[in-house]
Amino acid sequence: MKKIITIAAILVLIGSSCRKQADYMPYIGENGKLAYSTYTEQFDYLWKVLSTGYVFWDVDTTDWDAAYNRYYPKFQELDKKYEQVGYVSTDELKELYTGLVGGMIDHHMSFRVRNLHPAPDDVSSAVYITPYNLEIPTRDYYFESAGEENTSIQAFLQNIESQYTVETHETSVGYAPELGMYVTYHYILFKLPDGRKIPYLWQSSAGITPIMLQNGEAAQLLDHYFRAIVEIPRNQLAGIILDNRCNRGGYQDDLDYLIGNYLNERTEIMKTRYKEGPGRLEHSVWTPYYIDPNKRYHRDITAENIPYVIICDINSVSMGEIEPMTIKAVLPTAHTIGERTHGGTGPLQPANCIDLNYGGPFGDASLACGHYVYTSSFEAQICGKVWEGIGHTPDEIVLRKNYNGDFRPQLDAAMRYIQER
Repeated sequence: MKKIITIAAILVLIGSSCRKQADYMPYIGENGKLAYSTYTEQFDYLWKVLSTGYVFWDVDTTDWDAAYNRYYPKFQELDKKYEQVGYVSTDELKELYTGLVGGMIDHHMSFRVRNLHPAPDDVSSAVYITPYNLEIPTRDYYFESAGEENTSIQAFLQNIESQYTVETHETSVGYAPELGMYVTYHYILFKLPDGRKIPYLWQSSAGITPIMLQNGEAAQLLDHYFRAIVEIPRNQLAGIILDNRCNRGGYQDDLDYLIGNYLNERTEIMKTRYKEGPGRLEHSVWTPYYIDPNKRYHRDITAENIPYVIICDINSVSMGEIEPMTIKAVLPTAHTIGERTHGGTGPLQPANCIDLNYGGPFGDASLACGHYVYTSSFEAQICGKVWEGIGHTPDEIVLRKNYNGDFRPQLDAAMRYIQER
């Protein structure tokens, strides 16, 4: 994440007089002792912290004050129930918290709360809610799956030679330390019937920046992809494909390669802001995020009118969807194909910026302090709009009929678009 400049705050939203005021609840150092001993206190505490630190109150339509008035008495009833029978069902607790946070638009949010007094036969003593898992299944192009999309697309790519003419196919895995995960890449150089070529890259996450610094096998694969784009003569280069399907996100600095390679001058990509005060609308000013030309792999694809196609789907998340959004916004020859993406566009706070703002994750992932809420640290604006909870709608909608390996139609559409230009 580029350095964010802290400037003056905006305004504080005044709350309703029939509820408790949203006093400042610090995000720093909340991993200590339990801050509550009853269900009512737990709800009150979490409501206040989110009132203070949730970055999307300017665009989220949740009536947070009405939610307090509605749910506070329900949590009081839970305390009475515990006093009477000695426990509260985790399912009952989850139902209340789902009503409270389930409709929030933050598609990075993971809301976890420990049940203070679970029933003896409860399978779990923790509530786990992810608003995106409630919203995404309501989309008309969603299909139930077993979470095997990443494996399925890799199986499709491993057998790509049986369906297309391939001149080069390399696959490699690199480790991105700050992501704490391995990133898989497939670089393919397709050859069209007329002899022209299309460099193609699929990436399971956005980890180009750290992997290029390691100079390992995965870095060599990426170098081959970028060099092919630079070195293939114009009369032989039909277009470029970046495949971000099933891309779970990662480094924002990857845009230095995916956009910077093709720029001639410093260019604004998007704007970000964060919570710098306790008021719900007390944000920092919008700070532009710029990309400079990357001379290492530079090619002016705009001047040469080279089509740049990005494929995305419902499983393109975070940087996996910010990449097609920003590439499309900045580069005139860019074209997006596939499905409307996940909708989690709010950047997350880097580990070395823990004191930066009033928002972002709080609590303890082990639930030692009773809760852990993982939520966006920044609000992103692209083309003048915040797309959180919405995602990117491609220029050309091509849906998969199922999630059991039906990956060819979207790639066919990308190849067709390039050939017909």
